[in-house]
Amino acid sequence: MTRVIQSICFIGLLALGGCAVLPASGPFSFTMDDGADIKITKSVQDKILTSRFRYAMVDIARPVTDYLAGLEKDYTIETGWPKSGPDRIMAVSVGDTLSVTIYESQTGGLFIPSEAGVRPGNYVSLPGQTVDKTGVITVPYAGEVNVLGRTPDDIGREITEKLGRRAIEPQVVVSVTNRSGAEVSIIGDVGNPTRYSLSLNGERILDAIARAGGPSYPGYESYVTLQRGKKKWTIPFDLLVLDPDKNIRMEQDDTVYVYREAEMFQMFGASGFNGAHSFPKRNVTLAEALGEAGGLSDAQADPAEIYLYREELRARLTALELPVTVLRDKEDSLPETMPVIYRLNLRDPEGFFLAQKFPVRNMDIIYVANAESVEFTKFLDLLGNTSGTKITTQDAAQQ
Repeated sequence: MTRVIQSICFIGLLALGGCAVLPASGPFSFTMDDGADIKITKSVQDKILTSRFRYAMVDIARPVTDYLAGLEKDYTIETGWPKSGPDRIMAVSVGDTLSVTIYESQTGGLFIPSEAGVRPGNYVSLPGQTVDKTGVITVPYAGEVNVLGRTPDDIGREITEKLGRRAIEPQVVVSVTNRSGAEVSIIGDVGNPTRYSLSLNGERILDAIARAGGPSYPGYESYVTLQRGKKKWTIPFDLLVLDPDKNIRMEQDDTVYVYREAEMFQMFGASGFNGAHSFPKRNVTLAEALGEAGGLSDAQADPAEIYLYREELRARLTALELPVTVLRDKEDSLPETMPVIYRLNLRDPEGFFLAQKFPVRNMDIIYVANAESVEFTKFLDLLGNTSGTKITTQDAAQQ
């Protein structure tokens, strides 16, 4: 009889203590539901005016999913990514080596002696000259020619004009024999960081990255920073591939820095694998995230209570005509973002279709709540373990 009374008292104490004494991997579904200052469900939208708030609860319904899935991915990039200028031949730079070849129509001129005979293709090639910081080269009978920042064809035309009154119908061809100027640097997480000279035709950013061995990590985890002078811009690597307009031409002294920034989400609760999970690709849906974490625990999870925590842009919720403008941190302020918990119900067959479209963002937290029967099972296990321990202790004392 004494043991029966003790068991009843023990059950009463547990009842008074509630579920707080039971082990759990996160908050219970009813505590999150009750704790929300505003709950936006498919059937009822209750507005609760308060001076402060903690979060809003939003059911994952089709209008919400369709809107968020239709938005472009949030990229942490600087605005104003530069545009390519018109296609043009790269100009001569300091450090380039130029070769000048002069043709005359017949012998006996400035450069072709009479004894050379009359034959087509009479020409003379001058020794190569490296362009220094003064930006000039010297051509006999033409004097100094400023070549810096000009194309070989333009330089050749000027030399032809200067020799026109002294040579016999001269024609001049200027070529770059060694391209040591107009260098760019490719550094960071690439196969072979390098610094090289742009060709006269010029290269685009993807050409330069390919020349450096390509990204060391998957494209959806890689970002590219372009530094040009005192300015810099950052863009996801795969946008360079998907949008040709972003794949701009390189310019002299550009520096391209490729680095890895893996996106991830956190999984907690009654799932297969708790913890941080890297995105398997650039865009991940809620269904894919749950699958990446091993799915739901069949013996533990409540499919109707799947929660996704996010700092959401208030403008997006306003666009959905959800009553979020009433929520303020202070009397006169309206923060750009607000804490939101999105709730998915997989007991509803439509929930699986919604999960296939609902986008997961970087640093989202997904929590799968325990079924209520699991909490009751924990209570019975705890009761059984406690009673068994007490009986064992009493038996040991009697011995």
